[in-house]
Amino acid sequence: MGVSNYDIASAAFRRDRTQDYELSILTGVDSFAYIIRDRTQNQLLAYRSYSFGREERQSWPAALERIIAADDRLRETRYGKTVLAWDTPVLTLVPEALYTPGNPAAYLEQLTVVGLDDEVRHEHFQELGSELIYSAKRDHITAAEEQLHALRTQHYAGALLTAWGRRSRRLAHESVSCSVRENRLFLAGHRNGNLEYFNTFRYDNSQDGVYFLLLAYDQCGFAPDRVPLYLSGDVTASGELYNQFYRYVEDVRFSVYPTPPAAPPELSGLAPHLYFDLLCLG
Repeated sequence: MGVSNYDIASAAFRRDRTQDYELSILTGVDSFAYIIRDRTQNQLLAYRSYSFGREERQSWPAALERIIAADDRLRETRYGKTVLAWDTPVLTLVPEALYTPGNPAAYLEQLTVVGLDDEVRHEHFQELGSELIYSAKRDHITAAEEQLHALRTQHYAGALLTAWGRRSRRLAHESVSCSVRENRLFLAGHRNGNLEYFNTFRYDNSQDGVYFLLLAYDQCGFAPDRVPLYLSGDVTASGELYNQFYRYVEDVRFSVYPTPPAAPPELSGLAPHLYFDLLCLG
């Protein structure tokens, strides 16, 4: 079985008002997480984070079905807005000037093998001036979309790169941003809002994590003692990964959403950067 990392809900959550709520879901082979937000009051109502066990990853659609069936906030519940985002390492950005519609898989096949059971999707991001192309297991996508009744499906990288780019543009500075999910890092570097670098890595220990982080600084030509690092996702100030990052980067910050939802008492002790990635999907 997997591990439930967080499962917190406010007493203000009401099933008869779900048409006023927004459900944002981020999932992949390793994990499943969501937040529920009251759109009328911009209030956070629930946060859940779950890590799939080894056996569950082998039969992921069935594992997802069990999670939904056991969750009172998901089972047979429709929301006013539901956004489903995929966390998959198989992705690429193609500048719109170089993208030719018709065969998006060809762009991924230059980087990796696309299997017969994979589904390739693409999204245009005007602010990035690019087409984001990614793949995921077809049965995973089908199971999630059918069971979660998502209004739209996307890759979470587009939302993160857009949010990070806006912050860099607003502050007119250089920055490296990192989202941590399970044992994977999604890294990007920005200069005055312009994307200089991005990549995703799996790491086995904190030393590997530091290597990939410093690689991002090196690829961007940034100095770790001068350019800030913004963190979000599964990372805490007391964790080994954070401590290793802080040994090499002088200015380490947690990402803050520009218009964060109010947190009721039940969720007030939850660090907002844990669900920053989910807020960016809305």
